[in-house]
Amino acid sequence: MLTINKFFFLLPIAFMAVFGTAQTLPSQPTPVQDPTDCMSSLYAIPNCVQEILQPFVNGEFETIGQSCCHAFLGLSADCITERFAFAPDFPPTLRDQCSGQ
Repeated sequence: MLTINKFFFLLPIAFMAVFGTAQTLPSQPTPVQDPTDCMSSLYAIPNCVQEILQPFVNGEFETIGQSCCHAFLGLSADCITERFAFAPDFPPTLRDQCSGQ
């Protein structure tokens, strides 16, 4: 009888210990990125890639945040040439816009 009472007394404590220290999973999985990718600094800033692609779609450069611009300006010329080969006029325009911030 004493053993059963201890069990029922310790059971809620065990549940609190297990579930109180459990970490919640992120709502969206974080994409795995290659650390050697030349654009990794853009991936490190939430929504930065989307902020950079938005002006390409609609021409509105005002939506790019300051930290995202700073990361873009830090990219190497080779990286920019390689990643934006489909639109070679876009990076200089984006660089001009970001330099003005």
